[in-house]
Amino acid sequence: MNYSRRNFLKAAGSGIALTALGGEAVFAAVASPLALPTPMTKEKATFIINGRPLVAEYEARTTLWEVIAVKLGLTGTTRSCNRASCGACSVLIDGTPFYSCHTLAMEAAGKKIFTIEGLGDEKNLHPLQKIGYLYVAADCGFCTAGWSVTAKALLDKNLNPSEDQVKSALAGHICRCAAYSAIVRTVMDTGAVLRGEAEIA
Repeated sequence: MNYSRRNFLKAAGSGIALTALGGEAVFAAVASPLALPTPMTKEKATFIINGRPLVAEYEARTTLWEVIAVKLGLTGTTRSCNRASCGACSVLIDGTPFYSCHTLAMEAAGKKIFTIEGLGDEKNLHPLQKIGYLYVAADCGFCTAGWSVTAKALLDKNLNPSEDQVKSALAGHICRCAAYSAIVRTVMDTGAVLRGEAEIA
């Protein structure tokens, strides 16, 4: 069949005619009052973040990232893709890495949550942070908080991971600066330091 402007106008005219014939039903539907959607329910819960109980009020649809960064002001956890695919927003919930951008806050309420703020600070850096700095494992730094807490979860369970085990643990993390080799080396050398087999220069 050939499509032309004339065919399109014919079809459009038919649609207008049908709308006109059923017009009374259309106007009757518009005249009825609109039902407003039910508002989201609000919840209040305690989150045990880095060992401290913190209370937040939030809507049922709120993500864990929003509670951590927006409600509680712990801005070290970075939200990047907001699609649970880059790993930048990772936190530990009861020792297991989760993407906080796609975890509902209500799922983590009352559980032990570990964020980058719990790893170390400027006066007391964790070996992951010290070694990562030496190897330039953080270029732009956007992904650093996520892979750091995930690496901690791995080292908490296995202080002597193989290169493949490190790569497997960090597989859900995207580094836009492609510092992957430095990141893997950082995790492996941190394990050696924590085992007491090496020292940080």
